[in-house]
Amino acid sequence: MISSLAPTLFWKQLLSWVVGIILFFTGTQINPKQNQSTGTFFFIVSCLLVLAPIIISSFTRGSRRWLYIGPFSIQPSEIVKGPLMLFLSTTTVPLLHLIPVAIIMMQPDLGSAMSVFILITPLVLYNKKLLKLAILSLILLIFTAPLIYGVVLKPYQRDRIKSFLNPQSDPLGDGYNLIQAQIAIGSGGILGKGYRKGTQGQLLYLPEKHTDFIFSATAEELGLLAVIIILLAYFIIIDTLFKKAFNTTNNLALFLFTLGIAFEIWAQTFINIGMNIGILPVTGIPLPFMSVGGSSIIAILFSLGIIYSA
Repeated sequence: MISSLAPTLFWKQLLSWVVGIILFFTGTQINPKQNQSTGTFFFIVSCLLVLAPIIISSFTRGSRRWLYIGPFSIQPSEIVKGPLMLFLSTTTVPLLHLIPVAIIMMQPDLGSAMSVFILITPLVLYNKKLLKLAILSLILLIFTAPLIYGVVLKPYQRDRIKSFLNPQSDPLGDGYNLIQAQIAIGSGGILGKGYRKGTQGQLLYLPEKHTDFIFSATAEELGLLAVIIILLAYFIIIDTLFKKAFNTTNNLALFLFTLGIAFEIWAQTFINIGMNIGILPVTGIPLPFMSVGGSSIIAILFSLGIIYSA
């Protein structure tokens, strides 16, 4: 779909896939069980990478989340997911993971912070103490939600929640993206309008058609049948990763790593599609394997390589 929705970015995205495939085979040489001593190194490098944009980059759309190297841009919050999961799968102090999450929130990039935070999920489920702490934190979060909404969240983040609850209250402002996404999905019908024939995407009514809203743009051009095939493909990928995880329980580090990446891909897919169809607020979380973004695909393929190292 990239050749239809963002033809000028096609070759750059193809290059990202080539780099990602190379890193996939590099990852197959890394076994988390055999690299426990390097966990701290991965953690420190990850923290420095997500801190770098805050120090040396300028604001882009209200945040500093990118590093620019010549004609290329890198999003460290995507790149660090594999290294951070390597750290989490071998560490005895998993709560240190909150440090890079906090740094990402300082950029500020709530969507990416949530995405990185999800990596700790398998450790929470595996460790009874962490599970109890997570439940207590969730209860505290529920009771302090009004305070968080009024004080912690940025104005644009509060606006996103308002537009999610009632997009028609500001159809040309904060609710515009969601409304256009839903129009695109609905207008695609069963077979779609055809390759490069979508009105919402091709005529630029749908913002971020090649990144955040690529699911809606795809549904418009290719239709419901293509969407079903895409969802089935995601199910197969995620189901395969979970099965792979539970087949490696004899290697605790690899088990936790695989489970973390499986949860990550599932969560990103659910959140992205959820915001496209209007059941979740709009966040800047890419759709795995589909959204334009070299950092995301490189990070995913590197992580998959590690999973298949054994």
